[in-house]
Amino acid sequence: MKEFRYIGKPMSNDKVYGKVTGHTVYTSDMQSVDMLHLKYKMSEIGHGMITKIDTSRAWLPGVRAIYTWENTPDTYFDRGRVSNAELAGSMNQERLFDREVRFYGERVAAVVAETAEIAQEACQKIQVEYQPLPLIMTLEESMAEDAPLLHHNGNIYPAPNKPFHESCGNYESVQSDLTVRSETHMGRMTHLSMETQSVRAKYDLGTERLTVWSGCQTSYGIRSTVADYLGLPYSRVRVIKPPMGGSFGVKQEMVLEPLVAYAAYDLKADVICHFTREEQTTGTLLRHNFDAYTETKVTKDGIIKGIKIRMNLEAGAYQTISPSYLRTAGGKLGKTYQCSNIDFSGYSYCTTTPCNGSFRSWGASEEAVMLEPNVNLIAEKLGIDPVELRLRNIHEAYEMDPMHKANIGNAHFREVLEQGRDRFQWEKRKQDCEKKNAENGRYRYGVGVALCSHKTSFYPDLSEIATCTIMLQDDGSFLVNLPVHDHGCGATIAMRKFAAEVLDVDIRLIEVNEADTQYMPYDYGCYGSRTIYVFGRAVIQCAQEILRQGKEIAASKLGVFSTSIHYADSVFWSEQNPEKKCTWKEVWEHAIFDLQKDIYYTCSSNAAENPGTPAAFFAEVAVDTLLGRVDILHCLSVHDIGKAINPDLVHGEIGSGIQQGIGWALREEIKIDPKTGKTLIPNLQHYEVVNAYDMPDYDLLLIEDPEPTGPFGAKGVGEVATAPIAPALGAAVNHALGTHITHYPITPPIILEAIAKKKGGQA
Repeated sequence: MKEFRYIGKPMSNDKVYGKVTGHTVYTSDMQSVDMLHLKYKMSEIGHGMITKIDTSRAWLPGVRAIYTWENTPDTYFDRGRVSNAELAGSMNQERLFDREVRFYGERVAAVVAETAEIAQEACQKIQVEYQPLPLIMTLEESMAEDAPLLHHNGNIYPAPNKPFHESCGNYESVQSDLTVRSETHMGRMTHLSMETQSVRAKYDLGTERLTVWSGCQTSYGIRSTVADYLGLPYSRVRVIKPPMGGSFGVKQEMVLEPLVAYAAYDLKADVICHFTREEQTTGTLLRHNFDAYTETKVTKDGIIKGIKIRMNLEAGAYQTISPSYLRTAGGKLGKTYQCSNIDFSGYSYCTTTPCNGSFRSWGASEEAVMLEPNVNLIAEKLGIDPVELRLRNIHEAYEMDPMHKANIGNAHFREVLEQGRDRFQWEKRKQDCEKKNAENGRYRYGVGVALCSHKTSFYPDLSEIATCTIMLQDDGSFLVNLPVHDHGCGATIAMRKFAAEVLDVDIRLIEVNEADTQYMPYDYGCYGSRTIYVFGRAVIQCAQEILRQGKEIAASKLGVFSTSIHYADSVFWSEQNPEKKCTWKEVWEHAIFDLQKDIYYTCSSNAAENPGTPAAFFAEVAVDTLLGRVDILHCLSVHDIGKAINPDLVHGEIGSGIQQGIGWALREEIKIDPKTGKTLIPNLQHYEVVNAYDMPDYDLLLIEDPEPTGPFGAKGVGEVATAPIAPALGAAVNHALGTHITHYPITPPIILEAIAKKKGGQA
């Protein structure tokens, strides 16, 4: 096997120096002499009609504009739109400002002023009067015949009593020995990216162009939405993606961009808005809460013959991407187990609560937390070990995903489970837990496992394309232009590695530029774990052509046939006369001055594959039956990654996934007051996030067998890292207590209630 120069070698994030020294300029750090600041006035009721807005006392010295529903366009848009092509399918339920307030914390006014302090003070002086309307807090209330319509196209997607439905095979006709039913309830959580939402927009009167800076995941989606809203040609709106301090999905959707862009265009000015943590939690997006009902049909040998799931997904005040989220959760039901009879249906419903939206793993976590507890229940009822039961049902490599009708590629579910079982010492730990539990002490011990998979591209749902341009510079270095959106986890260093490996040059000679709609080709955006797989292929293909061009021009310079040119470590030489050599710098000079041609290449890579990314999580826990506390004693995360391009960053991705998954499983939840609709924990003072000192000592195991269609064999890991954590920890808690808890997060009150019910007492 070839020894790589950069692929598979540890290397820190190429942005790390600027970050740790404080020199990295995020959007909120940007300054200009005449920059104006925008601040929100948020509603203080959950649902109602604005009867009066008094802005008279808000016109302080330095205030340039005050916007409300009375003086802004009555135009709808969709914050979840990522491309112009989706326009026909967008719900388009949102305005910049609306007379009807649909959740506590919705923007009702905005002030643009010379300083952020003036803008904030002016917002506080705006007086708003409301006519309260009934709150809608549940699916039943949203579907009721007499429910107030929150939107002109209804409260429910697709429509009341007409759920979204997707299936393969025929579940109802399946004959089986056993039918197993389970329920799942999942609460909301906040993304908690370190950088809160921040957007800058500047209208240049000289060029009549609008520029938007946003640490986003979809620069072209922002461009099309903003340009359409303002009635501008796309060529006159430029979106630049600066460094981003994390996203986890919250920056996939447009929260601030339409309003900040409108203010900049209206005032012909440079405007910036930066959210506080409270504004971020209340006014952006949360992770979806949902209820699901799972039913499986199995044989007495534990073979799953049919899967049926009914899911009720709460969108919040606006649908945005929730219909797509619902469809995606159902579509992933065929990615893990061999089952040709799957039936999925559900609703996405609007309520008078903050918007729910994009979150890391996009349906894979939801699929796992709906299906995996049911699989564990099957194992319990049939007396089969949970790992063994999964081994009887998993996909083998190169089988078809029955829901997507796509080949899963070189996916190693069996190796993930078997090697994970051995590494974790599953049997020994399980027996040790049973021995300790036999002592009937205060602490109960248990082990749990969960299995899942995710995607690596949009195929076959969308045509999957990525375009890259590489240009040789006159000093022998290279510029790589592609619309990548690095979330802070090292996407650009991976692209530099791909180019440097193919071109066999010092990686310091490779510079990768991120998304800029003025100079970059079109792209959907960086989500769906497609970045490494799809963009990496484009970079490699492009670099290979640059190397071919280099060999031809080197042959011309050296006066030999191109077939006799050898190349290594930035040097070309002749096979017949090794002393005849030239460098990339000399190749560029010969091309420009002698051949009158530049050395560059642009190519589009089309991915017609979507290989699976199997992942398993094993955990051992101790449950304090007196306090309801869960301690994670040991855990192991196993991933079929194809090839780890940068092992250090892969470990960081998986570690962050474990941390986020633990929060989802045991701690983090944003609660909404059912009487007022108010977000109860909008800051970090009381939000139960998993901190560094809470993290267990975790073990990682990477299954590296290159995916033939992946760049140097690589597949994605960023999103699937979090997907199996919650169901595995839930399984461990249930194994410890002998319960069937499927309410997440599994907090101490939930545990104590389950213990009391099991004992036959009152909760």
